[in-house]
Amino acid sequence: MLSMSSERAVNDSLVDAKDESSIKKGQTIYSHSRISTFENCPLQFKFSYIDGLETEIEESVESFLGKRVHDVFEKLYKDLKFQKQNSLQELLDYYHDDWKKNWNENILIVRKGYDQDNFRKMGEKFITDYYERYHPFDQARTIGIEMRLLIKLDAIGEYALQGFIDRLSDAGDGVYEIHDYKTANTLPEQEKIDSDRQLALYSIAVREKFRDCKKVILIWHYLAFDKELRSERTEAQLDRLRKDTVEAIKKIETAKEFLPKESALCDWCVFQEHCPRYAHKYVTDKKAPEEFLADDGVKLVNDYASLKAKEEELQKKIKEVHDNIILFSQQKKLDKIYGSDIKLTVWKKACVKFPSKTDFNYYEFEKTIKEVGLWDKFSMVDKFKLEKSFENIEISPDLMEKLVQFGRKELIQRLYLAKR
Repeated sequence: MLSMSSERAVNDSLVDAKDESSIKKGQTIYSHSRISTFENCPLQFKFSYIDGLETEIEESVESFLGKRVHDVFEKLYKDLKFQKQNSLQELLDYYHDDWKKNWNENILIVRKGYDQDNFRKMGEKFITDYYERYHPFDQARTIGIEMRLLIKLDAIGEYALQGFIDRLSDAGDGVYEIHDYKTANTLPEQEKIDSDRQLALYSIAVREKFRDCKKVILIWHYLAFDKELRSERTEAQLDRLRKDTVEAIKKIETAKEFLPKESALCDWCVFQEHCPRYAHKYVTDKKAPEEFLADDGVKLVNDYASLKAKEEELQKKIKEVHDNIILFSQQKKLDKIYGSDIKLTVWKKACVKFPSKTDFNYYEFEKTIKEVGLWDKFSMVDKFKLEKSFENIEISPDLMEKLVQFGRKELIQRLYLAKR
């Protein structure tokens, strides 16, 4: 099974027959996007790579915009190879034609108040800014566009990763540049760029393929800001990256559950109609107001929210009366107070309370307990913390195997309310 990125057209390749033959038959070739999908949401990974689900939503408008802009830069640098330099207007005409040919109504626009024309104009500005900044595009010699590569992550070739470089160029003196075009509306911090996995992995293939390579510079073009962000990696960092990537793949391959993981990315997910967190919203958002309010799920949630609001108000009143009873009993020096056909006992007990973990003096208190020899008698297992560690697989497999005999499977169900 290949990753979604493998569907892209290949104009150049760093992959030779020897690379291909080293891949075991039936072996899954991973990609950065495949691994990232699992990290972002295991359930989305399952829908996409295991179940191969088809969806009504084709893609997000942001993804569509990115592809159209990439197509323009692919044309620009491909034509330059043949000594043809496009004018800005020629590239914009190509962009608009490409947009019209590929646009359809199944493309998702999440941001309210904007339509496809707003995004099309954004792309136009990205192309214009880039053209004016780099024209006549002679900063370095282009070696490949949309260049396919294959990276062996371990010595025996058990784990491999496939990728595509937007543009690879030779800056001379053994310096190679990996260029990546970004149409995102956020500009990352340098720290995030310096820890980016994708281009760093690609640099491994470049170092291995070009014997004169002394240095690989990673360059991200953040087109919305007309900015370049640059980074480099040492050999030690790349060795660590290989190992970390293999561990990430092993985590995917040993996964037994693919649970949904909510984040800001959910709004752009094309699998909302299948997701247990979003399927009801996906269905009801399409309903007219009358149908929406008549939906069983909508009615149940609205009723529950209304009752919880009344419960909270009631709890406030109960606390107010409770505090007045305590005050009344103190003023009148009473332990029992009588109503019409009921009596109320005010129970009091003076006791010592020791610091909790959130108190400023807790660690000094814990140290004292250990010093006086009471730790074994009064310390106890933090069950909640242990259960969370099991859930997140933060304990080594051999220790988990020893402890699992004491655990029992239990389905915990709770209801939480939040604003839509």
